[in-house]
Amino acid sequence: MIRILGAEDAAAYQALRLFGLRESPEAFGSTYESEADTPLEHVGERLARGAAGKDVTFGAFDDDGGHLVGVAGLRRQTGLKTRHRAHVWGMYVAPQARGRGLGRALLDALAAHARALDCVERLTLGVETSNAPARALYHAFGFVTYGIEPQAYAFGGRYWDSELMSLALDARSPR
Repeated sequence: MIRILGAEDAAAYQALRLFGLRESPEAFGSTYESEADTPLEHVGERLARGAAGKDVTFGAFDDDGGHLVGVAGLRRQTGLKTRHRAHVWGMYVAPQARGRGLGRALLDALAAHARALDCVERLTLGVETSNAPARALYHAFGFVTYGIEPQAYAFGGRYWDSELMSLALDARSPR
């Protein structure tokens, strides 16, 4: 089951997010260290604001619907010249739930939500260049690469490049 997360999902979201930040640190722009002490009420407030607006976080739940096993966020750009774009962020599926189509289902939900927003024509994202499974998923979904940002992230003496990708939601849009 895929649905938009709200304040009531704060504890499950925070637990999965922190697990992901530890398990796959290269997959995120944030770090475990920077988020570990975030008060649960702040997480709940952010999820509640998102559920009520255009910036949303979707959750994927296991077969019994009880455990959050995947997440992905969508943030609409707000500038007058950029509001036609929304950015996919924080996509993560727990290791035990991978290979079951949850990443694709999360992308389907994000794209459908974006299409329902007024004037959103394009999704963008960045993915760490050595993350072959994520890159394959995004390409299979229709995202195209438009560049590589060298050393997009740095932490603990390591650097990660980011593959920048875009998906046209409107058939009239090029690529």
